[in-house]
Amino acid sequence: MAPIKKSLLVANWKMNPLTLKEAERIVRSLEHGIKSLGKKDFISKIDLALCPPSLYLGKLENSPLFRWGIQNVHWETRGPFTGEVSLKMAEDAGCRYAIIGHSERRRLFGETDAVINLKLRAAFATAVSPILCVGENKEERKKDQTSVVIRKQLAQALQKVSVLSLPKLTIAYEPVWAISDMSGITSTRADSPDDIMGISILIKKILTEFYHSDVTEKVRIIYGGSVNQKNIDQFIEVKMVDGFLVGGASLTVFDFLPIIRKVYERS
Repeated sequence: MAPIKKSLLVANWKMNPLTLKEAERIVRSLEHGIKSLGKKDFISKIDLALCPPSLYLGKLENSPLFRWGIQNVHWETRGPFTGEVSLKMAEDAGCRYAIIGHSERRRLFGETDAVINLKLRAAFATAVSPILCVGENKEERKKDQTSVVIRKQLAQALQKVSVLSLPKLTIAYEPVWAISDMSGITSTRADSPDDIMGISILIKKILTEFYHSDVTEKVRIIYGGSVNQKNIDQFIEVKMVDGFLVGGASLTVFDFLPIIRKVYERS
C-alpha cells in the first residue's frame, strides 16, 4: 500500500445497525479492539472514519481514535427538502467526512453525475472532506467500458472544482459488481490486485488531465470492492492504494479489527 499519505479506512455501516444501543456497542468494541493493539501512534498513521446512519450522529461517543462520516448529503445548506441532511448539519454534528456518489445512491436512488457534482462542490465549501465513489457495474465491465465509465464519472463530478480543493478529496474505487448486495451480505467477488493497481493508475492519469500532477498526488485513492478479513492480504500491498472503504465487514470487531491491524502494519 502506498506509504506517501496517511492511510484512510472508511467504515460504511449503510442502514445498520437497528438500534442506537447496538451502534454504541460496536463503537465501544472497536475502540477497545484498537487500544488492545498497543499501538500508541495509531492516529498518526491511520485516519479511521465511521459512517453510521445519520440518525445516530451526534448521539455516539467521540474518540481520538476515529472521526465521524456521513453516508449521504444534500447540496443545499437548508430549505424545503424533506428527509435530507445538509453538509452544514453534518459538520455541526461533528462529521469530518462525507461519502458522495456511492453506487447504491446512483443505482437505487437515481443520483446523476450532475447531482454528485453539486454535492462535491458543496462539501468543499465546508470542513467536511468528501469521499467520491466511482466504479463500473457488471454489464459495463463485460463490455470493457471500465475506463470510459470512470473517466465520465470523474470528469462530470469535478466540473468547476477548484484545484485548491483537491487535497481534501478522496476517491473510492468501488466496482459495483464486487460490492455487497442489498441484503448487506458481503460479496465473495473482488478485483484482482493487478486490476486495482491499473484502475488507480487510470484515476491518477485522468486527474492529471484536469489538474497539475503535484496537486493530484495529494488525492487519496481507496478501494471498496467487498473488502473483508479474508481478502485484505491480497489488497494490502497494492501500490497507489491509500486505504479502503469497508461495508458489511466493518460492523463487527471480529471482521474489522484484522483489516485495521493489516493497514496499520503496512502504513
